[in-house]
Amino acid sequence: MASIVKKNGKWLARVSYYNELGQRSYKNKSGFQLKRDAEAWAANLEKEKFDGTIGKVETNQLFSDYFLNWYHTFKEPTLSLATKRRYLITHKVVEQYFSGYKIADITRLQYQQFLNDYGKSHAIASSQKVNTQIKACVHDALDDGHIKFDFTKKAKITGHAGKDISLKFLDADDMMKLIAYLKLDINPVHPTKMMALTALYTGARFEEIAGLTWEDIGPKFGTISINKAWNTLENNSFKETKNAQSNRIIRVNSELFDMLNQYHNAQKMLGLTSSNNLIFIRKNGKVPSSNASNNMLRTALKKIGAKKAITFHGLRHTHASYLIYKGVSIYYISERLGHANYTITMNIYSHIIHEMETAENSKLVRALDELNGAFLKSRKAPS
Repeated sequence: MASIVKKNGKWLARVSYYNELGQRSYKNKSGFQLKRDAEAWAANLEKEKFDGTIGKVETNQLFSDYFLNWYHTFKEPTLSLATKRRYLITHKVVEQYFSGYKIADITRLQYQQFLNDYGKSHAIASSQKVNTQIKACVHDALDDGHIKFDFTKKAKITGHAGKDISLKFLDADDMMKLIAYLKLDINPVHPTKMMALTALYTGARFEEIAGLTWEDIGPKFGTISINKAWNTLENNSFKETKNAQSNRIIRVNSELFDMLNQYHNAQKMLGLTSSNNLIFIRKNGKVPSSNASNNMLRTALKKIGAKKAITFHGLRHTHASYLIYKGVSIYYISERLGHANYTITMNIYSHIIHEMETAENSKLVRALDELNGAFLKSRKAPS
């Protein structure tokens, strides 16, 4: 409660509160001629206490500096290297577009103009990521009293459509050609080829395949266990999978086990072993990089005359799209891919699913037409 007292003929108001460190602090003001003026001043501070803004002042920091400090304090300690890089990219964007601007001075109009400008040269997915990270920073700044309003509120994301998913995977014909080409060289001297075959048969991510050990392979049960990933970007060590759902056991056919067995036997003959029993290692004992895998794939696709040039991650899309076209349940595919939820799978492969629905609609119409034909035929039949 506020304390209102009269001293030397004038009124003094005092309000206590707890600062961000949990320490008791006070705000005082004296010299009020009238008691009601002192009470009004104290009531305003009590409202600030209720709102959590008392004792907080707007920051004079530049937006880019504030974002970087916020990232280092609240985000960096818990993020993967890939996500850290994404935040640092956003910081560069903020530094470029808001050079010289204090975070407390930015308006909604300026921020929307930034999104509009950024969207002219970026995919909408990229714009969404940048906006999400900036919005999180701004919300924390607002909560901490460093700015007075949320300039990201009601902002509209702009950007061009991303690369069509159909351009990211091989059709069934090229998929078969690629498998046939890669099977000609199942050789531990060229581990990226066996890694690509594993991706085509499992749909696993590159880091998950790179982190596979021989204990994860279960030919007796027809399964492969994906329970970790390989950190090729930071310190070449095991790390957790992308999310909890990414820890999974998937079924594969005997052909993949036969290829892996052939590969393992060749490894033994060459004396290639890893201290942590990794499957895919080079002669120097290191796991191949994603760049090496992409370079190998680029060459292989040219050799087979593929219609599209895809990345190693595109093998995951190729696996998934093949299963969709073969009528495998999208829910099963989502679990097989280790997506966090079914919505992600539906969003990624919505174009393919729509094509399948169109085909199913045609089948439905034909089926209904057959019913009508059977009915007419029965009416014409002699009694």
